[in-house]
Amino acid sequence: MGIDVRFRGRSGKAWDFKRVPLDAPWARTAGVAIFAAPDTYGWRIIRTIELSGKPNDVQPIWALADAERYGARAVFLATEFDARTRRVMVDDIEAGFSPVCMSDRSRAEDAPIAA
Repeated sequence: MGIDVRFRGRSGKAWDFKRVPLDAPWARTAGVAIFAAPDTYGWRIIRTIELSGKPNDVQPIWALADAERYGARAVFLATEFDARTRRVMVDDIEAGFSPVCMSDRSRAEDAPIAA
């Protein structure tokens, strides 16, 4: 696979990703992963997730399983070691593409605050 793809977020910045096989060790990489489904004109983003790069982190695998329920059949990976940049990437892409499943952080920010 290894196809280079650019996803342009709400800010207009194009983020570079590479398509990786589902069975590759992508979950161990520090960066951002996009789970997508084929669409009429390209890819429909189902979910974005920030990857910590920790070898035993199971959250990315659970996120992929959740995205597959909505039709995701591809993983796109952008390697990024800076945690702040990863958050900016996820927020920008989610704001620009309105994925089917939003990240947990986005849900927490949208939740009403109890008085």
